[in-house]
Amino acid sequence: MFSHPSADRPGPSEPLVPGEPALDDRWRAATAGWRPSSIRSAHPDRVRAWVRHAWEGLDGPASTSGEGGDPRGDDEVGRRVLDLMTVAALFALQERFLAVAAGEPAPAEVPDPRRDGAPLDDVEVLAVVQRTWEVDPAELGAEGFSAELSGFLQDHLEELAEEVRERLVGRRGPTQVFAELWSLDHVDELEPAAEQDGAPPFPLSTDDVAWIVSGVPGPEKHTAWEWLAR
Repeated sequence: MFSHPSADRPGPSEPLVPGEPALDDRWRAATAGWRPSSIRSAHPDRVRAWVRHAWEGLDGPASTSGEGGDPRGDDEVGRRVLDLMTVAALFALQERFLAVAAGEPAPAEVPDPRRDGAPLDDVEVLAVVQRTWEVDPAELGAEGFSAELSGFLQDHLEELAEEVRERLVGRRGPTQVFAELWSLDHVDELEPAAEQDGAPPFPLSTDDVAWIVSGVPGPEKHTAWEWLAR
């Protein structure tokens, strides 16, 4: 199970989404070869662009949180793994928001990102979950341990997705974050020029934010707002 050592491996990659060029290498390392099945929007490129934008808005994310079992700052967990975990949590956040915005219940669990090719091995997962849960060394390599480790990772991402929601809302305010997430599946509510001038899709302009939050409310929009700002 632990035959593959941790490494900053490049792996397959897709064209980089718009963002700070100085962070391109970190973004590529955290997302190479990963095709999240949690993208439920009809505009997957827009979702990736929002995740990149939000990830950069969380300080890149290099700061120490110290809340919710987040492993930032742990010497045993590399920066690439911390970036990947934050990206995974952001994908989980957008999936849940869009489900609620569509009048559906939020997904019951956060998927293990490795199912979709996320560059994360068992050694790295173990380093992450040991920050929150005590793992019996005698269980390492035992039958069924990989499945148990996957469950720990999903539980950790569940908590991290909630923390990421709180941090984004706290830093940018619920209005901006709501407008960004709502726009992922409602590009028809954006000013047409925003899609034509070649500018990155995020951050949204002040006019686009105002257009979304002051437009026709509808029950789904109201429910999604309450879910995000709870």
